[in-house]
Amino acid sequence: MRINLHTHTYRCHHASDVSDRLYIENAISAGFETLGFSEHIPCPFPDGHESSYRLYKRDIDEYFNTLRQLKEEYKNDINILVGFEVEYYPKYFNDMVNFVAPYKPEYFILGQHFTYNEEDGQYCAIKTDSYNCLKNYVDNALAGIETGKFTYLCHPDLINFTGDKKLYVDEMTRLCVGAKQHNLPLEFNFHGWRLHRHYPCSEFFKIAAQVGNDVVLGCDAHSPEAIITDDTESDALKLLGELGIKPLEIFPINYLCW
Repeated sequence: MRINLHTHTYRCHHASDVSDRLYIENAISAGFETLGFSEHIPCPFPDGHESSYRLYKRDIDEYFNTLRQLKEEYKNDINILVGFEVEYYPKYFNDMVNFVAPYKPEYFILGQHFTYNEEDGQYCAIKTDSYNCLKNYVDNALAGIETGKFTYLCHPDLINFTGDKKLYVDEMTRLCVGAKQHNLPLEFNFHGWRLHRHYPCSEFFKIAAQVGNDVVLGCDAHSPEAIITDDTESDALKLLGELGIKPLEIFPINYLCW
């Protein structure tokens, strides 16, 4: 790996409470050329609700100020980017983008954690045999891809579907085909792999291999230690290699224009 765009900080309230500097120094030690910070984007819900797993709206100035100071400080050692991991919520997507636009984030990665919208959808990692849940996940992810604002789709196999296997194959094929049509890579997520979660899913990546999707590796780092990826990367390369997938070492970043 020479680039990682999937990095969280203590500001998401479920990552290590440590300095951003430690992530950067570990990335330099690991030989990364580019490290992107992608905190969960704030969502300006009309009732003022703050999601407990996101950057709070009040912390957005500090997020950009701190990381851009570090970007300048380490400019001779590594390229630091500041962006967001973003859901496509039909009701709130434009509001989220407009809220962060004044800060000019450099990139977005797409990460669907809920079907439909957060307050009236289902968390995708919960086991479900509902076809509607599976279909809504794919519909939202494809709608996000079609905005043209994203660099890649992270943990594309997050949906924890336990129903009819044919339905899963059909819907995941639809997702993979849509991503390929828009030249959007799919992420093999190291966080899920390290924690032995239901993703990354070999069944999903079999489909991606058949469709011919580009695949990238993403640390999904919630601690500085997660930037040191030697063992996880070896496991990922072995599994993907058995499926005939060679992940991209470097890949184009869809820099946002504001």
